Formats: sequence, structure tokens, C-alpha cells
Amino acid sequence: MRKLRSLVAVTAALVLGTASAARADEAAPPPAAAPPAAAPPAAASPLNYVVAAVTTTLVYQPNQGSLQGAQRDVGPVVGFGRYITDEVALELDLGPTFVDGGDTSFAFVPGVVWSFSSHAYAAARLVVPVTPKANVYLFPGFGLINTFKNQISLTLEVNLASAIGRGEPDLGITVTPGIVYSF
Repeated sequence: MRKLRSLVAVTAALVLGTASAARADEAAPPPAAAPPAAAPPAAASPLNYVVAAVTTTLVYQPNQGSLQGAQRDVGPVVGFGRYITDEVALELDLGPTFVDGGDTSFAFVPGVVWSFSSHAYAAARLVVPVTPKANVYLFPGFGLINTFKNQISLTLEVNLASAIGRGEPDLGITVTPGIVYSF
């Protein structure tokens, strides 16, 4: 009896196992569709950056008086920024400004940067000199940026500058080349 059960089991397995096998003259069934491959995760953009730049005034119009040319000033700054969205960063720069003739000041420069393109940005900044006299300057600007594979970028920014903190607004046009490291 055991031999009969074993023989029935083997026969059933052979019949059932080959029942769905394709014959040589039949087309093979299409392979089961594989689930779509998941897209690789997007590389996260660096959230933080540090900046070093140098500003100089190209044209200056005092509150009272005639239009003047370059002011022979230089303002090296260093700063830190952090992206709070994919396109908007908060930034704080600080540094001295040296003017030919001996005038020196030190300022904090808080700002908001909108990176609306991979090669261009707009900035809304305030320059807040704390020495020798406190003041506030509006400092909006537009910049161009080129980022290399090593997360280092070169920038060139043009700004309008207007001292508004003492009630005697003036107007200047500045240029600021800089270098940025994102991390």
C-alpha cells in the first residue's frame, strides 16, 4: 500500500508539475513585469555655506552734492548662510570697510538671498555699521554665481546702497566679487 501511495504521489507531481510548462512549439509566456525601479534619491543640496567677499563703491551720490565716482574703499567680509528652503537662504556677513584717507568702519550685514536660478540670485541686505557711528543702509543686489563640482562657487554681485538710518538717504552702486563654500 505504501508503494502505491508513493507511486500515485510521484505521478501526480510529474503531471501537475508539467501541466503548465510550455511546449517547444508554443511561445513562452512573457516574463512577469518587474516593479518599476525606484528613482535614485535626489542628492541633497548643501544647506549651509560660508562666504568671503570684497565690496567696493563704483559710483556715489551723496544726499546733498554732486555725483561722485569710485570712493576708493574696500570692504572685506566673511559670512555664514543657511538655506531655509530650496531657494531662500538667510545670511549674516560681517567685516570692516577701509576708505582711502583713513576712515574705517565695521558692519554687520544680515540678508535674505533668493537663488532663483543655478547661475543667478537676488539679495535683500541691510548694512548696519556699528563703528564709528551706527547707521542702517539698504543694500539690495543681484548676483551671478558659478558653482564647481567641489561645492566652491565664485560670485559677482552688484548692489544699490542707501544710508537711511540718519534721515539723509544717499545712493551708491557697489560691486562685490566673492567665493562661497557650501557644506
